[in-house]
Amino acid sequence: MILEELYLHAFNELKSSLESYSLTAMEAISLIDLTLLDETASDEALSALNEKGNRYQVAAVCVLPQHTRAITLSHELKLATVINFPEGNQSDQQVLSAIDAALTDNKIDEIDYVFPYYDYLDGEQSFALAQCQQVLERCQQQKLSLKVILETGALPSLEIIYQLSRELIDYGCHFLKTSTGKVAQGATPAAAFVMLKAIKDSQTNCGLKVSGGIRKPEQAFGYMALAQQILGRTVDKSWFRIGASSLLDELV
Repeated sequence: MILEELYLHAFNELKSSLESYSLTAMEAISLIDLTLLDETASDEALSALNEKGNRYQVAAVCVLPQHTRAITLSHELKLATVINFPEGNQSDQQVLSAIDAALTDNKIDEIDYVFPYYDYLDGEQSFALAQCQQVLERCQQQKLSLKVILETGALPSLEIIYQLSRELIDYGCHFLKTSTGKVAQGATPAAAFVMLKAIKDSQTNCGLKVSGGIRKPEQAFGYMALAQQILGRTVDKSWFRIGASSLLDELV
């Protein structure tokens, strides 16, 4: 209940001061992980994604592992792919092998990894966290940035979101990420607030990626302002991302 009260207080403060942040479409575009996670995506759709990412200089382009070969980005842009996606139910060996396989297909910069949240909620916290640690170690070996997807819409309370966020931050993950975008509930301001609070309380440089249902500029600006309010620094792509497939079209 305390976290909910803190969120409501922060949300009310944000509403009264949102205009003072003077956020722009260009700033939002620079934070986007432009995403296409459709197994049936055509060559034409992937080519269009590639062209759009390069033209508008988003933060990263995120596609399924089997589609990374279709993406050729300018050197400023990052290429991301997903692992243990979307249900987070693969074995340790499957997950690690998938990372290795992705690296053979293209120069991957970032991994968006679905944390085994089913196991975590089912009393197997040690297993779930141990797998995440293995993934982090493999990413560190390969100089990859790791974004850990909590799937906050499947977690039953803000307290659990906060607890898991702190545990993952302590392991050293580079970003926390809200959602896969494949369950009914994607990102919410409340979940983002709790994750940002965990980052602030940890006094680390862990980043946050919000994703799942972010389609309109006002949503993006709201999350950007929330991040700036909680952490007290200007958002940039080194620590804040917005995962989206259609948001860019609304901003250009």
